[in-house]
Amino acid sequence: MSEQAQIPVAVVGAGYFGRFHAQQYALNPRAKLVAVIDADAEKAGAVAAEFGAEAGQDHRSLIGRVAAASVATSTPQHFEVASDLISGGLHVLIEKPITATMDEAERLTRLADEKKIVLQVGHIERFSSSFRALAKTITHPLYFECYRIAPWKQRGIEVDVVLDLMIHDIDIVLGLANSPVLSVDAVGTAILGKKIDMANARITFESGCVANVTASRVSYKTERRMRVFQRQSYIVCDLGEGKIFAYLLRGDPLVDGLAAIGTESYEIPKENSLANEIEEFLGCISTGRQPTVDGRAGSQALKVASMINDSIEEHLRRVGAG
Repeated sequence: MSEQAQIPVAVVGAGYFGRFHAQQYALNPRAKLVAVIDADAEKAGAVAAEFGAEAGQDHRSLIGRVAAASVATSTPQHFEVASDLISGGLHVLIEKPITATMDEAERLTRLADEKKIVLQVGHIERFSSSFRALAKTITHPLYFECYRIAPWKQRGIEVDVVLDLMIHDIDIVLGLANSPVLSVDAVGTAILGKKIDMANARITFESGCVANVTASRVSYKTERRMRVFQRQSYIVCDLGEGKIFAYLLRGDPLVDGLAAIGTESYEIPKENSLANEIEEFLGCISTGRQPTVDGRAGSQALKVASMINDSIEEHLRRVGAG
């Protein structure tokens, strides 16, 4: 496909995230937003009218009409919708998590491979300027501490907080640690909903690196922070505000004293992470290159999330709170 040709695209799911996908396709000169699909005709019509597209209720009607689609439905619908579209020859950008189960994730990844289709998973933090700044700074991490909290919202409660919020930090540490996961130990509980609303996990990697990850959706504020220890440096990143503070060893403290310890503090230029994500998706369709977060990377993040949930369930059984 020519780099200059507009790619006909659609969005399936006209909820909170689906509207943003439609907006970014409409703004991108490489894409032509053809349709917005949702089982709720009113939602589909509203988003479609806002961005100059057609509205529809059946995702299968897109086959043969567009080249690619974003799947922004609720997580339990991801597998059915994405597999129908991939089987019909459409390239797919699927919101995180890739699917509800590992079996579905593996089947979807195999299907995309068989059909030679671009399957990208919407782990949006990988496309943030903050992640790029961290990736340049972190070389041999020893310890991550991730903290992602938010007030209660009705949106996203069909899945637990591990799949809703924590999976962002799971994907980040998998990308930065660059090592297979050795073990997981986790605790968590439901607070306001029927599924786990607060969770903490300790992830140990084969390299010896450890990540301590906390997520909550019953907080009084929104916060997304990460601390990283590695030899000769300590880095704090506010992912929400786009700020980094670091202590760096630049000499011998026994000889130079405090002068051997330097500090850096800087703001990361703001970017639209979803626009970056969609730009890569369109580029992969045009060139045939592999996405940064393909089906296998999305499956790996889901696998670790599943290990965390299994550990939480085991802990709840042990304490008699299941």
